[in-house]
Amino acid sequence: MAEILLFHHAMGLTEGLLAFADRLRADGHTVHCPDCYAGTTFDNPDDGVKFAQAVGHDALQEAAHSAARRHRSADVVIGYSLGAMQAQLLAQDRRRFRACLLVGGALPPAALGGVWRHEVALQVHLADPDEWIDPHEVEALLYHAPHARIYRYTGKDHLFMDRSLADYDADAADLFEARTTAWLADLDENLRARQMV
Repeated sequence: MAEILLFHHAMGLTEGLLAFADRLRADGHTVHCPDCYAGTTFDNPDDGVKFAQAVGHDALQEAAHSAARRHRSADVVIGYSLGAMQAQLLAQDRRRFRACLLVGGALPPAALGGVWRHEVALQVHLADPDEWIDPHEVEALLYHAPHARIYRYTGKDHLFMDRSLADYDADAADLFEARTTAWLADLDENLRARQMV
């Protein structure tokens, strides 16, 4: 089973994200949820973004590296929106991560000071359209990760998968969760197959 680092979006570590982490744990995965806001959450995305800006980009990057140091056997990263930057950073920088799932965000690898590692399994889930996402940045990552699987959720809002937020859409969230759990199961099957060789 996977050991996962799950990084929250700009609204903080919400009840919806914690509930999703619990569902992954019920499948047998270990899930760690670093709280970069020390318990603060927001109902308004603009307030969350302002808070993230006050925390600072460098501090958020260091929080990601700190989580990786604290959970040394974690091998999969998941990042939501703001947290997608943290997840992608670790997937690029640390060789032990075998898979990365980005939700509502992606960056050109060079923007994080590195290159994409082609051996890392990648999925990207995006609302479509999404005013919070620069499509050119997504395409820049996909250019360097042509093996990636991208899912677009037409007509849904940015954080449609978080049941604690106004963006929530139950049907789209269920589809997202089904795709994520199937992806994790495939990762485990592929790992077992490699270990048997």
